[in-house]
Amino acid sequence: MDEPVRRQLHSCDPCRKGKRRCNAPKTRKDGDFVACYNCKRWKKECTFNWLSSKEEKRRTKPAQSYTSENSATSTSDISSTTSTYGVEQPRPSSQWYPVTSNYVNIPTPTDPANFPFEFPLRPQGLFLEKSGELGFSADHSGFFPSDWQIGAATEQSEDAFRELESIFNSSENSIDISEQLQGGYSPFGYFSQGDSNHIGLKSWPTPGFNTPPITPNFCIASENAASQFARTTMKRNLIRIYHDSMENALSCWLTEHNCPYSDFVSSVLPNDEREEWGPNWSNRMCIRVCRLDRSSSSIRGRALSVEENKTADRVLHLAIMAFASQWTQHAERGTGLSVPAEISRDERSIREYVWNEARHGLEHSTRIPSFRIIFANIIFSLTQSPLDISQDKGLDQLLDNDCAPAFMETANRQLFTFRCKFVRLVREAHPKMTKSRTESTGAAFMDESERSKRLQVDPILNSPENRNTLGLLFWLGVMFDTLSAAMYQRPLVVSDEDSQIASASPAELDSEQLSLTKTPQTNIIHKKKQDVWGEFFLEPAKLSGTIPRWPCSYEEAAAVLSEATPVKVLLYRRVTQLQTLIYRGADSDAVEEVIQKTFAVYQHWNRTYRRFMLDCVENHDFLPSRIQSWYVILDGHWHLATMLLADTLESIDNGRLGSASEDRIAAGFVSKLRTEHALTVSNLCRASLYGQNPSMQFHFHDSVNEVAFLVEPWTIVLTHSFAKAAYILLQNLDIADGHSVQANSFLSGCEDCIRALQYLGRKSDMAFMLARNLSVSLDLKLAQMS
Repeated sequence: MDEPVRRQLHSCDPCRKGKRRCNAPKTRKDGDFVACYNCKRWKKECTFNWLSSKEEKRRTKPAQSYTSENSATSTSDISSTTSTYGVEQPRPSSQWYPVTSNYVNIPTPTDPANFPFEFPLRPQGLFLEKSGELGFSADHSGFFPSDWQIGAATEQSEDAFRELESIFNSSENSIDISEQLQGGYSPFGYFSQGDSNHIGLKSWPTPGFNTPPITPNFCIASENAASQFARTTMKRNLIRIYHDSMENALSCWLTEHNCPYSDFVSSVLPNDEREEWGPNWSNRMCIRVCRLDRSSSSIRGRALSVEENKTADRVLHLAIMAFASQWTQHAERGTGLSVPAEISRDERSIREYVWNEARHGLEHSTRIPSFRIIFANIIFSLTQSPLDISQDKGLDQLLDNDCAPAFMETANRQLFTFRCKFVRLVREAHPKMTKSRTESTGAAFMDESERSKRLQVDPILNSPENRNTLGLLFWLGVMFDTLSAAMYQRPLVVSDEDSQIASASPAELDSEQLSLTKTPQTNIIHKKKQDVWGEFFLEPAKLSGTIPRWPCSYEEAAAVLSEATPVKVLLYRRVTQLQTLIYRGADSDAVEEVIQKTFAVYQHWNRTYRRFMLDCVENHDFLPSRIQSWYVILDGHWHLATMLLADTLESIDNGRLGSASEDRIAAGFVSKLRTEHALTVSNLCRASLYGQNPSMQFHFHDSVNEVAFLVEPWTIVLTHSFAKAAYILLQNLDIADGHSVQANSFLSGCEDCIRALQYLGRKSDMAFMLARNLSVSLDLKLAQMS
């Protein structure tokens, strides 16, 4: 072996990152090299060992031609070798390369001189034109494995579920906030300076080290490797965005503690055991849905075929990719909201392609009874569809033409079907479980495995996690169904009667479980008999006593926001009930009764949560990043519900459909309600837009971390909320004195809402169009007033 001399440009990645001396030999052709001293000592996989294995594989393959004539066909070859269910793992100890989209003047990957420390933005082999020159092609299949495309399925093993699950359970897809606070870095951060044709290297952060990028002295001599690397990096970035948006929001919205369908044992755990609020949250719901699908053969009545399994995996992947690709990764920060034209065009083309692929996949998989496909429909229903931004449409027209509710309704119908089958299984299994308990009393020492074999209850009934996952997924569908019905003025898929707890009761708890909770069985029976859409969600606040004010502990703040989420849903449910009564032509007393119930929910929120929300707005800069993201979204949703309530009350009062309509008209109740909450929404926008605390940048992907509301997974809700508030404030400018304090408040509030819509316009064509239209309307209004 050569003398172990340290060479700055000849060190493996672990040694370079740790600034340690690397004794790897310059030549490693002897075959006895395994790893350098440091990698052996710290049990890391040496980069040079990985390179040696790659070189060995290349020697076993026939020589390939890298001419532009056959490079166009290499993409399909690349895709066919890509993992069917997972994201390919990058080389060990490698750095992360963020993906950008400026694809002009890309050097040939086979030329070593073209690989300084920056990688090309788009490696050759992706998006090739027929002429062989690198340009932008309408075919983006190179970014995705060929088996993601809708087509014939090949054989797969039973390990497919576990492989899919492992993607979303990887430690690389979870975040340790405490470590990030120490290091002061932003994972997946993009370099904003430098040549726009290249990607700056930014390594996955290592606490305690601030390692500058080092020029690698090797080249990637294969188009396949470059293309696969770019595709892998893009998919990992998108999964990270999904994690930071969807799974982050579900950590607050959807827990065993605020879900009415959870097992009682899960709902009484103390707050400090709620792992989903911790600093290292995973892709919890995606993982659990995959596990549930693996154990639900009896509910669907059969096992999924090989082709159905493969399609379910592919569709879930595409839905997640379509969801995450909404966020632009290249907008300037601060006042600059524009994206360079070439980058914007390329990103938009990719977004349209993957959105259409996901839509076609979901449409072709509607007959497959799979929880993964249900979850994919839910995710895709939250995804904004690409629109023709040259058109001039208002909010109502955009909502009428939105196809998202169709996918939400499909998911909820399938969920309701599964829920009915689950309830039937529970009722059929209950006599067997009772008999088993009786027999076990006389045979106390019976082997547990023997007792389970005799019981022969379905795995989904024996697993508390699977039962709770089904309950959580059903509640998620009910929540989204409720909000969607109120926003789009569509009928509910799951009725009030079918969404009751009694119709979705899990198996009864045995005496051992009851003793663990130290809770009498009468409490469980009481829970099952309660009306979900009655006082059920209002009781936790009454039992817990005083709601904390900020500042308070992280756990207390998270508990308040999680507890308030179902109350928000309840107000939306009341709005849908009023809309239904208007459609049915109910008598005035029945309408007024529901109005009073709606006001009871509204007043409960004001007494219980309003002060805490105002504290959050006033102290926005001092809140932890996850609390910021949760409260902004929750507050924006709540105020949209109140503005929708005002619209519904206006319809009732104009038609004299309520017995108290005259009193409300005389008091100007609807106008006051609208204006109050429109101003509150503008204050919420202002707090998010002009906050100075950069904590979001340390804990979230760069695409979502500039302002708190960019983390919102369901963009249409905040778009609707901000746009509605802006329209209300714009209309109020007509009745306000042009130079009064009130007029200035309306004007600044409208500008803040438009500004927030411009930020949302980075990932939503609808928000972009509404911001543009509102900006023009505001300019015209100001011109008239001057």
